[in-house]
Amino acid sequence: MTDVPGYSSNQRMLDPRKLGSSTMLSSTSRYLNDPRLRHWVAVQSLRRNGPDMDHYGGPLEIIDIFRGLDDIDEINRLLAEARARDVELDAWFEARYLIPHDLEALAQLPEGTLGREYQKMLAEQGLQADFLPFDSTATDYDYMLRRHSQTHDIEHVVIGYRYDPLGEFGLIAARQTNMARFLGAELMEHMSVVPNLLLSSAIARFGCHYPHLLPPLYKALGEGQRIGQHLNTGLFMPRYEEMFEWSVEDVRAHLGVVHGPDYEDTMWSLGEYFDAA
Repeated sequence: MTDVPGYSSNQRMLDPRKLGSSTMLSSTSRYLNDPRLRHWVAVQSLRRNGPDMDHYGGPLEIIDIFRGLDDIDEINRLLAEARARDVELDAWFEARYLIPHDLEALAQLPEGTLGREYQKMLAEQGLQADFLPFDSTATDYDYMLRRHSQTHDIEHVVIGYRYDPLGEFGLIAARQTNMARFLGAELMEHMSVVPNLLLSSAIARFGCHYPHLLPPLYKALGEGQRIGQHLNTGLFMPRYEEMFEWSVEDVRAHLGVVHGPDYEDTMWSLGEYFDAA
């Protein structure tokens, strides 16, 4: 039957918008079209806590999902434009500053120093330094992700919101607000997707199962936003390792971290969140 066209795998990838109908979920949103992300949003928004998923499972999974969803070329193009506008930012990327963290040495520093408080926080969580799955520095975006994997837990100490559920989102508010000042709105349309999905799914989860945590969550978000807005530098830019021997108070004063009257240490929420599971 020579009039029957040959079949190829490409025929399975027809655009349903051109066909006018589809038997599969289809959208102009690449996020909605991704089955892994749809599943992640549903699970993270609606689940209760349990022993089958630890504190870091959701964030690590969405990081992996966005390895295939990020528009890497566009992000790097926008980063190049941001570098051209900002001499300090350009120098930060050019230096590609990275340095190993010796936790044994940090454990010998005096109490109250940045390095010692950072080491203690990791020890409390049973974590190693620099554990996020980024290793390349080939492009500007690669380096930004790689450096963030080194500084994330240090930023917790500096801002004053630690690794409890409310503290994680207080830091997100501070970091995203602060980065927007230095990178601009167009770039933040890309850079804020994952943090905002983490936050929005958490608000839904809290509302479904832990509504008593919503008021203090909103309070932490407001305080984090205020801190990020008033920092005198980009939170992602300092060479924190060169300040490990400084007191945490001196580091905060140097960066312009000032806690307002609404600030409170939210570590109490760790027990509330998981004990209520």
